[in-house]
Amino acid sequence: MQLEPLHVTNRVVAVVAPTAPFVEWINAVDPSPPDVKIALGVARDDPTAFLIPTDNTDDPINTGNRWIQRNWKVIFEHMLEEWYVDADLWPRNRTIKMFRERCEVSIHSTVLDCANKPIEYED
Repeated sequence: MQLEPLHVTNRVVAVVAPTAPFVEWINAVDPSPPDVKIALGVARDDPTAFLIPTDNTDDPINTGNRWIQRNWKVIFEHMLEEWYVDADLWPRNRTIKMFRERCEVSIHSTVLDCANKPIEYED
């Protein structure tokens, strides 16, 4: 780890975690025995983080929120797929209202890179 973290100026982070209605869906469609249930705490244990581009011309939180507003469907589908790859199990007629009820989004404008190696991307 670097002694002085580098402040990343062209990204904000959106952390997206499932809410209770999302976990209710997980448990309702789970093909496992009915006595095996996922708890909310377990589902929220390792939330997904999205690095969102920003150009520093606007408040980074506003930039992040606008990006979420434009891309909620892809994010929602990513969250659903993390639990079940079979899209037939996903809720039908997904809306932004449903996304907001089932996913808690928090935007963070301070992003610090503490590594001395470049970021690696997976295909």
